[in-house]
Amino acid sequence: GIQPLSDGWETWTCNSELPLGFDWASVAVPTPHGLIELEFQQVDNSLRISVPSETSLLLDEREFRGPQKVVLPSIRPDPTRIIDDETIVKWSRPYRDWHYCPHLVIPPKPNISGYEGVTMTDVPTVYQIPGKESKWYMTFIGFDGNGYQSFVAESSDLVNWTKFCLAFGYGKEGEFDFGGRVLGGYLFESYNVNAPRVLKRLRGKFWCLYGAYSTQGSYEIDPGFEGLCCSEDGITWSRATESPILSVHDGDVKAWENGSIYQPFLLHDGNSFYNFYNAKRMPEWIEQIGVAFSSNLVDWKRNIDNP
Repeated sequence: GIQPLSDGWETWTCNSELPLGFDWASVAVPTPHGLIELEFQQVDNSLRISVPSETSLLLDEREFRGPQKVVLPSIRPDPTRIIDDETIVKWSRPYRDWHYCPHLVIPPKPNISGYEGVTMTDVPTVYQIPGKESKWYMTFIGFDGNGYQSFVAESSDLVNWTKFCLAFGYGKEGEFDFGGRVLGGYLFESYNVNAPRVLKRLRGKFWCLYGAYSTQGSYEIDPGFEGLCCSEDGITWSRATESPILSVHDGDVKAWENGSIYQPFLLHDGNSFYNFYNAKRMPEWIEQIGVAFSSNLVDWKRNIDNP
């Protein structure tokens, strides 16, 4: 959560909250004036900050001029805090009263060349690609009786969609995504509710978390997994890791998610990635949402307070 507030890092700020699921965290960011270092400790509920010379930390309406080491109490979010109904209504009011298109923009049988066996579609996810601001792209899954594959279409008005093609097909037999790949957990440039959903390049590529199944032959054969994929152009995608990033076989999996891991939703803030994912407990078939944390998109740690 370390962010510059002016050119050259003369003023900057940081997040004073210890992320949920962590007992300790440390981060360092190089600047033209030296290294900014933060260390959270749950043991003594402390936040230790190194402020380089010729810079000022602005935090909670206070200013700390460097060079100095600042020790403050760390704030640990309350996972049980409930947002009241009045606040939810107020926040959501500007985004109500939608008007719906009278026809399907993607039909159940989209008649994609080479994939005429698709009879159901789902999981529409709209995004834009940097440098192509006049176009929108939508990935969606097609079910052909055996499993899921992800397709992509293009539009200039969000109503009429063309240029259907395969974006991310079945994985290899015997692997965790042989039964289907479901795109959707994209890395975006901004997650502000008013911002366009533009794919973000990281290490020269676009990135996405995806849902996966290991078995073909029917609809969503348990267990489900989650994987990481990447793309050079934002249209076609390839798997980025040999193993799933979340699995029912992981050592830290809990009873609430023992049946199947479903679809991810990716958020990025500062140096941290957050994966809000759906999962189910069997045999009751109870679905709930958990969150996992990562600093590199590859290695993920579940929140200890899940679901």
